[in-house]
Amino acid sequence: MPANINDINSASSSSSGPPDANPVLTAYESYVRDTPLVTRYVLNAVVISYFMSFFVDPTFALANIPYFTLFRFQLYRVITSPLVCSSILNLFFAFMGFMNHGVKLEQSMGSALFGVLFFKLTIFTNLLFLVVSILLYGLTNNDGYLAGVSVGVWTVLLSIIATECAQAPPNSKRKLFFLEIPVLYYPLVLLALFSLFAGFKLAYCLGVAVGYLQGFGKLDRWKVKVETARKWESERGCLRGFYSRAGYISVSSASGPNAWAEGSGGGGNNESSSGGGGGPVAVRAPTDPGASSSTPSFPSSGGQSLGGGSKRGLLSRGSKSPKTKEERAALLERAAERRRQQRDEGDSAV
Repeated sequence: MPANINDINSASSSSSGPPDANPVLTAYESYVRDTPLVTRYVLNAVVISYFMSFFVDPTFALANIPYFTLFRFQLYRVITSPLVCSSILNLFFAFMGFMNHGVKLEQSMGSALFGVLFFKLTIFTNLLFLVVSILLYGLTNNDGYLAGVSVGVWTVLLSIIATECAQAPPNSKRKLFFLEIPVLYYPLVLLALFSLFAGFKLAYCLGVAVGYLQGFGKLDRWKVKVETARKWESERGCLRGFYSRAGYISVSSASGPNAWAEGSGGGGNNESSSGGGGGPVAVRAPTDPGASSSTPSFPSSGGQSLGGGSKRGLLSRGSKSPKTKEERAALLERAAERRRQQRDEGDSAV
């Protein structure tokens, strides 16, 4: 009977323990904690668009279609087109590509400047798509060019990859499967691979072209300065409501080229959100490498010998240091004789 009571007590104590963690909730909290803000918002919008596709067609409502954008004056399509996803395969590749390039680029630039870059590339690619479509329609009188579609996050992602590759060292290479490709031609090879499997897409080609223009500095006229982004992040700036949110990377905490360093994680250094409490931890990139570097700074001059104010050693006396063995032996003998004399004088004084 006591054994049964013990079994009941042990069973009740085990059942009263904390429940097992929900794996879905744990995965989402990790995603929020490790993914920067703008990258997370873009991927969230893509996921929402995919689930909306079960009920309505987001491509028809949000994609950049020249007929609707220009003749129906639905200009919002120029901005919303990369946020559309209607297939699980596109969703998978969007996450795979954007979690790699988007995370690191946002860590290197900061959330404000990365958001500006994302929509800048989106707008320029879609405007160029509209111009080319209208020109082709005017030359061929084919209505199919007015029904062309610029849609999907890969339109901007290819542009981001082209921007990275245009700014990379010219002799570097990138690996695509088992091939090593010169970095300048990597976006073109990736575009050819996409065209081989998914067919030719004008928007992808224009996205790569805009990325090259951005990487080579041809679009710097519309570049937002770092000082402007800092004003946006100030207490009275337009981004003050986003600054304390989980995953926001300020301009001052952007890691620059260190974001591509080997072994750097997806979220950089974590700092607590200014709101306090038990909310998720905000993603913060490492501090500005120009402000404090972990690499020791060595003097550029020839250095000094140990214990001396110049490059002469401890045994140097006068203007010349001994060079031959005889000179060094004589110097040591004189030093020993001097010490004996000092010792003898001390003994006599005692």
